[in-house]
Amino acid sequence: MKSILYDTYANDDDNEIHIFNDVHSFLSSIRYSVGNKILLIGNIENLGNRLKSKGLCVTIIDDTGYNEVCHSLVKNNNCDFVRSCLNQIPFCDNYFDKIIILEYFNTISANENAIKEIKRILKENGEVIIEDFSLKSLKVKMKNLKHKMCGDKNCYKYPHEILSLFLDYGFEGNLKEVSNDRYIYIGKKK
Repeated sequence: MKSILYDTYANDDDNEIHIFNDVHSFLSSIRYSVGNKILLIGNIENLGNRLKSKGLCVTIIDDTGYNEVCHSLVKNNNCDFVRSCLNQIPFCDNYFDKIIILEYFNTISANENAIKEIKRILKENGEVIIEDFSLKSLKVKMKNLKHKMCGDKNCYKYPHEILSLFLDYGFEGNLKEVSNDRYIYIGKKK
């Protein structure tokens, strides 16, 4: 399934929201400076290579087991890799300029711990960008139920709950629901 991302960077004066059909379009409008440190987590495809080619320092967190094939590594061979999870990120405080999480945030069981870690490693005024599935979709609700019945401890949240959680931890942000089954959150650490 293709990623659908939006941003409000292109024209801050009128807060116009641009919706893109894939990650490649999103990359052409994201604000960055050469040398910015970006952390990627989740279903990132070849996003790391594309960001690296723009002069960014890209680190990818992957939580697959050591005996599994790491698809992120295969598709992003020129990026730094760390085996870890979002609840325990092995970086010092205020390290990253941006954190991009694609189709992953709902798969972790302790969203609050993850937000604390994101806040800890994100620089002041750094941005977190999350794209994930929305519980408003029946398909996503069924997927969530299946995971719960199989014993997974996923913690799917409604989009408004994500916005509220990040607000509680000191982030200012916007959330855009895209179609009925996805949302994108862009927040800035204050």
